Amino acid sequence: MRVLIADALPGEVRVELANLGLSVDFRPSLTADDLPSEIPDAHILVVRSTKVSDAAITAANRLQLIIRAGAGTNTIDCAAAARNGVFVANCPGKNSLAVAELTLGMILALDRRIPDNVADVRARVWNKKKYSKARGLYGRTLGVVGLGRIGSAVVERARAFGLNCLAWDKVLQGTATQGVDATLCTSLMELCSRVDILTLHVPLTPETQHLIGADELASMRQGALLLNMSRGGVVDDRALAEAVRSGRIRAASDVYEQEPRATDTVFDTPFADLEGFYGTHHIGASTEQAQSAVAEEVVNILRGWLATGQVMNCVNVSAHTPAVGQLVVRHLDRIGVLARVLDVLKEARINVQEMQNTVFEGALAASAKITVQHAPTDDVIAAVTACQDVLGVEYLRSR
Repeated sequence: MRVLIADALPGEVRVELANLGLSVDFRPSLTADDLPSEIPDAHILVVRSTKVSDAAITAANRLQLIIRAGAGTNTIDCAAAARNGVFVANCPGKNSLAVAELTLGMILALDRRIPDNVADVRARVWNKKKYSKARGLYGRTLGVVGLGRIGSAVVERARAFGLNCLAWDKVLQGTATQGVDATLCTSLMELCSRVDILTLHVPLTPETQHLIGADELASMRQGALLLNMSRGGVVDDRALAEAVRSGRIRAASDVYEQEPRATDTVFDTPFADLEGFYGTHHIGASTEQAQSAVAEEVVNILRGWLATGQVMNCVNVSAHTPAVGQLVVRHLDRIGVLARVLDVLKEARINVQEMQNTVFEGALAASAKITVQHAPTDDVIAAVTACQDVLGVEYLRSR
């Protein structure tokens, strides 16, 4: 099987994948536009930031699995993958510490104006009076939007600086914070209005597109800090630029609504030359530690898939199907048994949603669990029971 790696990954990953019996095609310079012509013979695609479009997936006549070597999958057309029967998996949590570390670094940078200090020193400008007005972090209030792995790691580190932590998480509304030392707010607007520092750690989805816009920015305190270390599009960049330009808040971001391609060297952004804004180059997860952890997870996903057929961290398998129940068929482990059972279901026009066959020790008998879209009649169950080498049949209705 051919695995196409269309982004930079540590060299040891390629060795481990080859040891799994895979033919590794390492092409880190490929762009999104290149993929449709380069992907047709690939069974597995591994990407970091390279976008995977509907056109690329449609062109891939052998593709079975796409792995995002990172957490977010917004750069992959997961709906197109689902339509074409292609699994999409990610590596969640493997870069959490790297992003959390950058977040705390940016908070300190904003409070102490560290980049401006450095720029003036390099320009041989001495302005101690200007840079001696930092407020400090101890005792101030940090607001965290999203208490997943990254948000939780940020809270843990923020507590070490003496920050009081509030949070808002749509999933955790009205529930406990699962051991995270932060107090939940009842709404995002409440969080925005109560904190000195607001940091965002949520995926980009239709629900989080422009989660922070002009209204949320207007509700923040004078002099507050805002950090976007999540995904471009979670914040309305133009509204943020205007809020920073007004002097009401200061901000930092590692991600942007419109980011240059990997080959571009010019960045057209509303934040250019904007005092009070610090930006980095979408490098939140770019530490050696994080990339090694992600690479190891890529290998784990492929090892598990090759051994069991199960895809770890799959993001595009339906959580809810039209299935109404499960047909459990005990049978001898012989050729053609399940084919005969499926023929009966086909004749009865009963659609199979999922199927799993488990072989018992000694390989004499097995048990097939067949999830079905329509309940079988007594006649159908009798017909399945009558199939050659079937030992017993039971239908279990879903609750």
